[in-house]
Amino acid sequence: MIRCGQKTIIFLINNGGYTIEVEIHDGPYNVIKNWNYTALVDAIHNGEGKCWTAKVFCEEELIKAIETASGPKKNSLCFIEVIVHKDDTSKELLEWGSRVSSANSRPPNPQ
Repeated sequence: MIRCGQKTIIFLINNGGYTIEVEIHDGPYNVIKNWNYTALVDAIHNGEGKCWTAKVFCEEELIKAIETASGPKKNSLCFIEVIVHKDDTSKELLEWGSRVSSANSRPPNPQ
């Protein structure tokens, strides 16, 4: 994307894990090492081409990052990592996870 001069805004929503997977089936495999994604993009970029990264923690920072990405950095590939709480999800998604968990725990349907 950098080499081809893409002028895209990429949002990575980082909740530090697999919230919905925990609802479906909890286990130690759902505890993951959280990467520094903006640093990874910067390392790949390595000063070549037009690339801009930001890590945001609140709505105000997100608004400012979007303004920057669509303003002064609009001719760059923009990568915005949005840090959210690990349990920041909708009630509906959690209910869906519970239904999937119930379905997964049933014995197989004999054919």
